[in-house]
Order: sequence, then C-alpha cells, then structure tokens
Amino acid sequence: MWLVDRDTSGEGPNRIPLPGPLRAALVRWYVGEGDHGDEQAGIRLVQNARIGHKWLACDCLGRQLAPPILTPAYLSEAETYYLRRLTGTKRAEHRGDSPFFRDQATARISEVRSRHAPAKPPEGFFEVLKPAPEKLAQRPEDDSTDDRTRNAATPKLARQLWRLLDVAGVNRVAPLSARVDWSLGTSLASVTRASTGIPVAPGIELSRAFWTHAAPLHAGHVHARLDMLTPHWPKGHAPQGFVLLYARAFKGTAIEVADGEPVTLVNRVQSPSTLGQRLGWQS
Repeated sequence: MWLVDRDTSGEGPNRIPLPGPLRAALVRWYVGEGDHGDEQAGIRLVQNARIGHKWLACDCLGRQLAPPILTPAYLSEAETYYLRRLTGTKRAEHRGDSPFFRDQATARISEVRSRHAPAKPPEGFFEVLKPAPEKLAQRPEDDSTDDRTRNAATPKLARQLWRLLDVAGVNRVAPLSARVDWSLGTSLASVTRASTGIPVAPGIELSRAFWTHAAPLHAGHVHARLDMLTPHWPKGHAPQGFVLLYARAFKGTAIEVADGEPVTLVNRVQSPSTLGQRLGWQS
C-alpha cells in the first residue's frame, strides 16, 4: 500500500510505500482481528493521512495498474474516523480477495434517518476510531437550564474550564490603577499549577495530560503521553489530552499560535462572534 497525493489517480513516482508492519496492523484492524497496538497504528495513520492531505492506495492490483483508493474521512456527528472507498467509472475496484473489498450496498430510498437516530458510518466503511464512552466535551444527557444561557445544557468540559480558571485566579483582573504586573506566561503557569486539582476522570488529574504550548502536540509528545496513560485510564471514560493555547488568529481548521507552527484541527473552529452572538454572559 502507498500514501498518495489527494485528488490523484494514485499512480506515479511520488507515492510513499507503507512499511510492512504498519500495513499488516491496518489490515488486522480493518478485518476486526487487531489488538490495541493495531488500533493505535490505524488511528495514527488515518489522522496523519488526513492532516497531510494524502489518500491510501491499495496494492491488490499490483504496481502497474491504477490502484483502488481509500480516503481518510471524519464523521463529525459520530466523532469517528473511517476509511472511505472511492468508487466510480474511473476508479479501480479492489480485488475480491483483498481485505478492503466490499460489495456495493444497495441504496434504500425508503429509509430516512431522523435527527434522533444515532449517526454512524455507512455499512462497508472502516471505522478506525470508535466513539469514546464518555468525553468531557459531550453534551450532558440532562438538558438542565444554566443560569448563563437560556435552554442550553453545559458540557462537562465547559464546567471544568470555568473551575480551572477560578482555581487559578486568572478570571480576576485588577484595575489599571493598581498597576499590577501581568504577563501571559504568569497566567499560564497559574493555570498549570491549578490543573493538579482538577479531575478529568476518576483518579486522573488534568495535570497528567495538560499542555499550554503547541510544540508537544507537533512533536508527538501528547500522543505518546496518552499511549502511556491509556492502560491506567478508568473504564467507561475516554483517554483524553488537553492543550490550552494562546491563539493570535484562526481560519477554517487552522489555529495560529504565537510561538510555533499553526495547529490544524479536524473540524472548523467556531466562535460565538461568527454566529452573530454577543460575547459574554447573558442575563
């Protein structure tokens, strides 16, 4: 298999061969026989291919013919990564004995999914990263009304963020007449110290998976730490890391930081100001 440039036929000298062990891990996970290591390898491969604007080309037809293409995709409603087969009159099909071969599903026009039905990848798609059992950013099951907004439930992540800022004391600003020295570094240091007392899962403190710069994310340290913590994470809770960044600007899926390369996200960045809403608390 190869990594190939997106929007191409998958042919040519620029395609990058996948190492044999990585290809084997991907196949095992695809057919449902993989272990945790295979899962992690599949997640990394699909995420990196998507961020790097690459597609995956299957080698089941050999090196001379145009290869069947698998595209890394992200289903935001289900928070799920999967591989999507490109089909069409100009696209090659997988061989019948290929682990990536799937019969074409017949479209069922009469089946309509309501907004209450859970979103999931279509049949025949490869689900690499299953939805986490519980995430701090997910909407609470009970739609309790919050004092700050009308008829809107507050995610756990927002409540924990408010608590973190309060414990760190960075939500209190002295008047200009007090002539108090302030710096971004001092505020981030206060938040980092406060993270030792904020739980993100039973027995797991935020400080064990918390960063305030983009460099650890780019260098792979964030993923390495999560790999190390995963065996110790309590069941029913998703291993998660958190990066608090000072953003100079954002555009689409990219966040421009002050001290390094931009951070690329899976989904577009949303701000209340882009939705025509006022910033601040509502009374």
